[in-house]
Amino acid sequence: MSMKYPPTNLIQAFGLADAWAQAVNFVMKNGMEIKTEYGPMSKDICSVIEIREPFAEPMLHPQFPTKELHVKEYLRQWERDYDWKKQGFEYNYMDRLINYPSRGKDVDQLKAIKDLLPKGVSRRRQAITWIPERDLFVPEDQPCLQRIWVRAIGEGNAEMHCMWRSRDLFAAWNSNMVGLVTMIRREVLEPNNLKLVKVVDFCNSLHIYEADWEAASKVKPLPKSPQMMR
Repeated sequence: MSMKYPPTNLIQAFGLADAWAQAVNFVMKNGMEIKTEYGPMSKDICSVIEIREPFAEPMLHPQFPTKELHVKEYLRQWERDYDWKKQGFEYNYMDRLINYPSRGKDVDQLKAIKDLLPKGVSRRRQAITWIPERDLFVPEDQPCLQRIWVRAIGEGNAEMHCMWRSRDLFAAWNSNMVGLVTMIRREVLEPNNLKLVKVVDFCNSLHIYEADWEAASKVKPLPKSPQMMR
């Protein structure tokens, strides 16, 4: 019996590496096969992934296909002084977050969130990347990350939710998340003496491309440690 639509799944994980392996295993087993805009097939789900310890080691799963050296180079893209135009990119997540165009003036959304967090518990601290007048009409190179939401929840703790329209699970998710949580800790949380105790990652389309199916089918979960069993 063929699927009518991609399944929606909740994954609850200890750390980022654990979450990546669980998600890969689920998509390979249950993902709907959908042809992409580029032509190749993909296995696709809608996902909600909860991570309890986002900085638990290892942050990168041993079978994540991007080598650690390349991940370190990628993490530079989440820094304020990264020259993304020089690298030939059409956009950059960090640039959208700290230079979001609004009424002729760029808005540093991360600084605003950092400055507003000490003012008390609020559900209004968020940053966006989508620029409708550009991103709805260009044929490609739109940001996958759409929104970041941060809330201080008392006792020096904070949570972050992030929303993505599209995500390459096998080749990008793990490094994406390492970059994002590291940046949020540096830019928003540490200046306010806050600890990130929960991450929720939403994906409209979390997918694995057909070219990666064979390698993805070999991904193994991390061995369970006493910490992970909490």
